Amino acid sequence: MRILLCEIRKAIVSPVILTLLILFIVFNFFQMYENAYIKEDLREVNRMAESYGTVINDEMVSLMENDYKFQMEKVNGITSKVLSKTYQDMNEFYLDNSFYTEDAFTEKELELFSNTVLLEMYYFTSFHVDESFYEIDPVKIAEAEIKKYGIRGSAAELIRSQYDKFNERYSDVLKNKEYKHLFPAQSLFATHLLLFKTMFKSFLFESLILTVLVTAYVMNFEFDRRTHLLTYSSRRGRKLWVDKLWASLITNVGMLTLLLGIGLSAYFSVFSYQSFWNVPISSYFNAGNWWFMSWWNLSFLEYLIAAIVLAYLLIILFTLMTVILARWIHNSYLVFFLFLCLFGVIIALQGLIPSDNIAFVLGFFTPVHLVLNSFLWFMYNPLTFTAYFEVITVTVWFVILLLATAFCERSFRKCDLK
Repeated sequence: MRILLCEIRKAIVSPVILTLLILFIVFNFFQMYENAYIKEDLREVNRMAESYGTVINDEMVSLMENDYKFQMEKVNGITSKVLSKTYQDMNEFYLDNSFYTEDAFTEKELELFSNTVLLEMYYFTSFHVDESFYEIDPVKIAEAEIKKYGIRGSAAELIRSQYDKFNERYSDVLKNKEYKHLFPAQSLFATHLLLFKTMFKSFLFESLILTVLVTAYVMNFEFDRRTHLLTYSSRRGRKLWVDKLWASLITNVGMLTLLLGIGLSAYFSVFSYQSFWNVPISSYFNAGNWWFMSWWNLSFLEYLIAAIVLAYLLIILFTLMTVILARWIHNSYLVFFLFLCLFGVIIALQGLIPSDNIAFVLGFFTPVHLVLNSFLWFMYNPLTFTAYFEVITVTVWFVILLLATAFCERSFRKCDLK
């Protein structure tokens, strides 16, 4: 245990790693600050959910309609005095050329206009939510993706062979009414992209950089300082390699925990989700340029937990990758450089595979593609064609990397140290 703690200490007291960790945390705060302009509107959406509930039904729509009409009367009362005009809705109001300056209205009146616009959007979308959802066709979405990427031949047929599953999941969402819930509107706030693309991708890339640096540093500490012959001839000897492996895993998981803990705590303190933790992630309001329909009936909280668990699994996978590289390359900086090259090669290789080959689609099943597409985890995506894309990818790579790590450990015990 003392040896393990000493190996962990080597990493956490490294000035480079500590500096990077602090810079990453500051950068994450900066990204939240850049998007903080939506926080007041999100609080208003939470107040709407508290007033009407989150389940869209006739009673909710009726309450929203009454409040919307009342607020439009207040808006028209103001505009009739200031502009000598009244409006049918807020869209007409903002399109009117006579609405020339905000200085004509008080801050309280501008707040009323903003809240009325928000209520108008939610009211009309809720009123037409059924017909809007019926217009979604998962097969059309799949065909559009096939055409977009120029997929042909056996690769296209593999995707088309799953059309029954696409339609089955769509029918489940329709039957369970997962889509009929209030949620921060993706078309207005892009909160799904902000959290699971911008922020989560940052967490993953930052953790990835720290993971490679920590693992390479710990595994090659003695080789970098030319003390390996003395260290590995000690009582602990070659078994120290396993201690270093565990120290790397523990440190990397700890670094990710720190980034996620601080980052998500700050995120949810700025962007309120207090009324939406138990709302299905497949809510129609969560649809924008992408239709974010999960393969399972998951609430927002369940989806977030699943994403966090997957992030931890990916960091463990990348730790094992780096350990394997460090077994054969006894230079920390070279290991870091080669890992980045390997990361890029995995992306580039898929671009070299003909799009009519089934290998083109199977090429998405890598940890690298999971990192790059964090906002699509557990979501319907024609290119990955299966609900178990994340499970299959992580499981297969875990088996491969664990076997490779076991081989490296055995070979290290017998190798000639130079």
